[in-house]
Amino acid sequence: MLKKARIHEFFAQPLSGAAIERLSFETIDRDAPAHAFRPEEWEVVRRMIHATADFSLAEAVRFSQDAIAVGVAALEAGRPLYVDSNMIRSGLSLARLQSACEGYDRHSLHCHVADSDVAEEAERTGLPRSIFAVRKAKAILEGGVAVFGNAPGALLELNRLVLEEGLRPALVIAVPVGFVHVLESKEELMELGVPYVALAGRRGGSPIAVSILHALCSLAARRRTEREPAGRAAEDFDAVILLGHGSRVPGAGRSMKMVAEALRKGARHPIVEICHMSRLGPHFEETFAECVRKGARSVVLLPYFLHEGLHMKLDIPSMMQHAGRAYPHVQLVFGKNLGFDPLLVRLVEKRIEESRALGDVRQLTLPGENDFPIPPGQCEFVPMLPEEAAKWKGILREEEGTIPRQQRSQE
Repeated sequence: MLKKARIHEFFAQPLSGAAIERLSFETIDRDAPAHAFRPEEWEVVRRMIHATADFSLAEAVRFSQDAIAVGVAALEAGRPLYVDSNMIRSGLSLARLQSACEGYDRHSLHCHVADSDVAEEAERTGLPRSIFAVRKAKAILEGGVAVFGNAPGALLELNRLVLEEGLRPALVIAVPVGFVHVLESKEELMELGVPYVALAGRRGGSPIAVSILHALCSLAARRRTEREPAGRAAEDFDAVILLGHGSRVPGAGRSMKMVAEALRKGARHPIVEICHMSRLGPHFEETFAECVRKGARSVVLLPYFLHEGLHMKLDIPSMMQHAGRAYPHVQLVFGKNLGFDPLLVRLVEKRIEESRALGDVRQLTLPGENDFPIPPGQCEFVPMLPEEAAKWKGILREEEGTIPRQQRSQE
């Protein structure tokens, strides 16, 4: 007689994946031995136990004093993630990462261990690929989250970068596994003053590394929910104005419009408008007046600029002060420009990847010089000649005190 498969018992009393996870955590909380972990630390340890069914792991988990706080903050900020194996990369849930920061995508996860240039360098030197993969990721690791679940040599190289080159990751998850250099790599890391979550001893592995990062994502998602309840907070601005440079090319500001439309879809900012410095407009003065007409009593202008040039230093705040005099009862804030952010590094990397499909620039068909006529009163862009640029650089350096006047005259 054919034996009835055990799965039918499950079918008779089915459980969803979320219910199974909840029951598993309840079992761990009930059966775990006494511990001294703080509540948020225990959430990380509990998920490590959930990934391994090994309660003894709790005895080996180590946290730096600030690990949870800085790790959660790094994930909320969308800092880039470096992992030492493609197994970790495959195991990480994009949905969990996006619960911490919506900006995360697959381009946010970096692993160079299989890159051809890394393999060639390893072959030439006889050293593990993981070491050269870490070296290649140095720019990503600065301020990023480093995750080691496989290669102790990679963690040793990270330690060297911290010690000798001043590298400062936001957080290091150190759970490499094995029998060679494993103990030394973890012990050295924990003496460097870098925020870490580590597993002392020889145990570790990619599933444990993934579980730690997933636990931090859950903490970040909860903190976002607690900090950003549904609806609009009382301290939010009534209106947001995005200010771009503007162009006489039709549709040039489409991307900024798309950002404004995305902001409008949320409930946080009732009024979101755009304007331009270009004479073609719409201009700030009329846009600000429209916000006031709609009832705004606190307005922030965000310059849609990367660099802090003359517009940021003088033109924009002067323009705002002039327009603000007409509405003294309305708070008007000059917000930060786009500037630098780790998210921008990820975007640039994404654009580089997208550019692989493009052809040589010499194959482009360019518009005619008369296709975009210059409106009255506007200036045509004229590049500065190299010798003039060198002259002005010298003057600026002299004014900043970076070179003596005598040297300036010789130049």
